[in-house]
Amino acid sequence: MASNSNSTWGAISGGVFLLAIALGIAIFYVTGEAWNALWTVLIVFGAFTAVSSVFRGKGTNNFGASYGDSIMVGGILLTAIGASGLVYSLTGDFIITVIVLIVIIAAIGIVMAIKNRNN
Repeated sequence: MASNSNSTWGAISGGVFLLAIALGIAIFYVTGEAWNALWTVLIVFGAFTAVSSVFRGKGTNNFGASYGDSIMVGGILLTAIGASGLVYSLTGDFIITVIVLIVIIAAIGIVMAIKNRNN
């Protein structure tokens, strides 16, 4: 990846999203549950978004988190929604789903605090 432009990342993200949809279709074919396909797409694309934030631009603004931090948190939240939905779909237990969401939101806070600490 020689370029870090938005169009390059847009093309890569589009390709990964299509792969996530293909995986979701495969999950639907195996399980027969459309919700499981949706949760799978959210997990895969969210994980890609969070991991790719490390390689994206480091641009910042004066009033909030950097561009990369915002992308990482968004990706983690997509993954959290997908994981929570999949856990609920597989277990049917609302409490376990809430526990998964709380753990992931806590992980976001810890990761952002470590990433943005001042030495």
